[in-house]
Amino acid sequence: MKKIHIITWIFFIFYEAIIAGLLSGRFGTFRNYVIHYTLNIALFYIHAHIVLTYGLKDIKQAYWKIPLFFITEISIYFFAIYGIEFLSIKYGGYISTKKFELSVSYFIGPLYRWTFFTGFATGYYFLINFLKERKKTENLEQQRLNNIIQIAKSENAFLKAQIQPHFLFNTLDFIYHNARESSPIAAETILSLSEMMRYAVDSNQDGEFISLGNEIDQVENLINLHQLRQNHSLQIRFDYDDEVKDLQIIPLVLITLVENIFKHGNLNNLNHPAEISINQNDHTLIIETSNLANLVPNKTGLNSGMENIRKRLAYTYNNLATFEYYIDDNQYFRAKLTIYNS
Repeated sequence: MKKIHIITWIFFIFYEAIIAGLLSGRFGTFRNYVIHYTLNIALFYIHAHIVLTYGLKDIKQAYWKIPLFFITEISIYFFAIYGIEFLSIKYGGYISTKKFELSVSYFIGPLYRWTFFTGFATGYYFLINFLKERKKTENLEQQRLNNIIQIAKSENAFLKAQIQPHFLFNTLDFIYHNARESSPIAAETILSLSEMMRYAVDSNQDGEFISLGNEIDQVENLINLHQLRQNHSLQIRFDYDDEVKDLQIIPLVLITLVENIFKHGNLNNLNHPAEISINQNDHTLIIETSNLANLVPNKTGLNSGMENIRKRLAYTYNNLATFEYYIDDNQYFRAKLTIYNS
């Protein structure tokens, strides 16, 4: 871009100097050309990048800024021309072709030159702004097309991902029906596992909220699955009010809390059963869990799961939900989730 500017100015100066010299029959000195064209080129860029840029930055104030900037600019330009010629005559031996004095006729030439260069600078200003806006529009359009492509790729990947779960569910269903008579316990385990996996897949497609009743059903499947594995020896209680089933909640919160119990809890002590309770009080949903913690709990896994719940609740409910968890002095892990105005 800079090369284009330099080449353009070289051709312009060469053309104008030769034409002006041939028409007037008189050529100026090299120093005189350098001084005057430096001034005019500076005027060009100052007008485009400073005067118009800041004058038109706020359209509401442009009606007084533009006239003020123009008057200031032309005044400085006139006095610069006058000063250059004054110094050239006094110290440089320059001989002017017209009477050197501050008069209207004397400044007709500089006025023409100011109008000439600022006119081209104005066109240049609007041209570069037009090119910037077009580039911005092209970038936005390219971004929109890229988004469309990414969405199409995501949808394609999603459709491909759906094939594998459905194949797995069909296989589990086949195994369940074949094992139902010969091994009822194994068949029941397969059924619970299949329902939980289907719920986990479907919960990612149903939107931001799901029925709390669906989550409760999967918690019961999870408890049943672990009880089958441990020959119904696990000490865990699950209590909830029937009316909470119709409430809406973000998916996989309750089930994550219960999974945490099985992962980090001691469920073999008859005197210290794990407890899960869900109730509604004055339109406030309260979910509480408590369980005897393992002596050496996996703190990293525990914290990551709980913090994931905290972040999801904060993102969805903001200050309408609170979530706290801790291990008390009796080695009990306790968690409490409260959602207001449910």
